[in-house]
Amino acid sequence: MASSLIDAADALLQEGGRSVVFRRRAVSTAYYAVFHALAKLTADYVTRSAGRSTMEYERAYRAMAHTALRSAFANAPLVEHPRVREIGQIVVRLQAERERADYLPPGAAPFPTDVVRILLDRARDAVAAIESLRLSDESVRLLAVTLLFRDRRP
Repeated sequence: MASSLIDAADALLQEGGRSVVFRRRAVSTAYYAVFHALAKLTADYVTRSAGRSTMEYERAYRAMAHTALRSAFANAPLVEHPRVREIGQIVVRLQAERERADYLPPGAAPFPTDVVRILLDRARDAVAAIESLRLSDESVRLLAVTLLFRDRRP
């Protein structure tokens, strides 16, 4: 799904690049590509033996929350982990831009084509980095635990 969303964001920019609506939609779609890549990775890790069509897989896939995602990537332990830090920086930036694209009133956020292209390239980089991780990598365990489960320490 992540690659298809990146392709859709590219198509929005290519076909409607003159339209601020298409550029805003491309930014939002780029963020969701990365979000779905992370959801797939963490669900695959948590439900290794369950098939993707199971209820367990769906619950794990949908467990990640947007607000918790930003906080997790901005703090320890993810911000300190070398393999995860760059992914996190891209996620935090894309999420902020997605919120601007989705919620600011018309005309408030023009999103120039060159900026949208940079954001799409960064999203593509993040998806590639996420997809290159192996379920046996300790970084995947760290991502899954940190992104899916709330820290209840005082």
